[in-house]
Amino acid sequence: MAKIEKAELEHIAGLSKLSFTDEESEKMAEQMGDIIALMDTIRDFDIEYDDTKDNNQIPYAKLREDRAEESFPTEKLMQNAVTGGADDCYVIPKMME
Repeated sequence: MAKIEKAELEHIAGLSKLSFTDEESEKMAEQMGDIIALMDTIRDFDIEYDDTKDNNQIPYAKLREDRAEESFPTEKLMQNAVTGGADDCYVIPKMME
């Protein structure tokens, strides 16, 4: 398990504008140590990209050309939208008070 020093924890807490009691500091140092230990295990994984493993069956050279085309008519897209009086405003249900 990785151990985080008290000075490091106080520095991080100061940057985060947090304050801890002694008991909370001990618990936080232990939890942060566990997180750091978990992150250290990620180093064991091979994360080098291999394009033969991504199940991409279409070679890049065979993709279609990217070109601008006519957009879908705005009137058709907006026919089910409820506007709030102005054309650039939409009415949505109130979620919070």
